[in-house]
Amino acid sequence: LLAIITIFIASATQAITDQERAVLQRLHTELTVIGSFVEDAEQSVNQNDRQQVDYAQLKADLQRIQDGVDDILNNQRREPRSLPSISGDYH
Repeated sequence: LLAIITIFIASATQAITDQERAVLQRLHTELTVIGSFVEDAEQSVNQNDRQQVDYAQLKADLQRIQDGVDDILNNQRREPRSLPSISGDYH
């Protein structure tokens, strides 16, 4: 009975991990698409506008987030670590 319960819990845990991995892979893909939107927007900048978007900072923050997702997807272990914060200020 204990063996059956252990197998059930192990398979349920693996299913959650697989689901999480699939969502993170989808997030990675979406971040790539968002990055291309940011590139397109940057190419459309009107230099005469009073307020300019700081595309360099926005792209750096998106890259930092994508790097974090990559790190999770490519490593088996999840150890707490200190990551640089994102700016969130793009004007």
